[in-house]
Amino acid sequence: MKELTPEERLRWNAVINGVLREFIAICKEHHLAYFCCGGTAIGAVRHQGMIPWDDDVDVFMPRPDYNRFVQIASEQLPEGLELVTPYNKSDYPLFFVKLCDARTTLQEEQDVPCVHGLYIDVFPIDGAPDDIEAARAMERKFTKTKHKLWAISTHVSFMSYLRLLKTPKEWGRFARKTIGFFFRNWYRKHLLQQMADISYRYSYESSSLVAVYCGSYGPKEVFPKAWLEGVTSFLYEGMEVDLPVGYDNYLRQYYGDYMQLPPVEKRISHHMKAYYNLYERESDEVVWRKAHQN
Repeated sequence: MKELTPEERLRWNAVINGVLREFIAICKEHHLAYFCCGGTAIGAVRHQGMIPWDDDVDVFMPRPDYNRFVQIASEQLPEGLELVTPYNKSDYPLFFVKLCDARTTLQEEQDVPCVHGLYIDVFPIDGAPDDIEAARAMERKFTKTKHKLWAISTHVSFMSYLRLLKTPKEWGRFARKTIGFFFRNWYRKHLLQQMADISYRYSYESSSLVAVYCGSYGPKEVFPKAWLEGVTSFLYEGMEVDLPVGYDNYLRQYYGDYMQLPPVEKRISHHMKAYYNLYERESDEVVWRKAHQN
């Protein structure tokens, strides 16, 4: 994993905040609801900008607005931007979309050969069952499926396969990777359909509970839709951004006392950077070669 130099971090942050500005402009033009979420929401409330040691931007959107955004961004984007989805990039291992700066280059994981630009993550918020335990069960089912999608997206060498076979408990993982190797395209479409079936099972409009199935916080990703039924604005890196009216409930459910700074040793980025170029787009083949040299 490469570490950003102070100069690179300034450039990195400028690029992704520029993408966020463009995203907000698209949402305003087309009257789409969005909210900053995750560390970006904490940054807005606690720092009026990026968390100093963070290096990404997260937003989420109610499913109807999300679908409309994906449609608009798939048809027309300002110059220098690109939309990455699981349907337009076959090696992309996630079910949500990224809005990327097309003039930069990033491969995050050495074993996941997906190359795109520096980005912001855009997550859908979906309807969920009214019963909290049923909603959490759906989240668990979705999470198992998204882990399978990630597993078949990795590039695993033969020696890696052999290492997986050393203990019996690794056979399930080996089987998933074998299926991914030989039947990747078919199995990938199957997994995407499974995730879509879960995501669309309950209408966002008629649900009292909602879920960010694509998120990383397990049962915390299920919460009352009432938290989203209103907007409050914060300054973030000199721009005005939207947070849900229930942002305090949301952030406390996810992070506890989010206004308390973490210990110094935990003030680190958790995102991988196998290879990056902050000034130009390089071809996938060149990036794969360089990523494995680092």
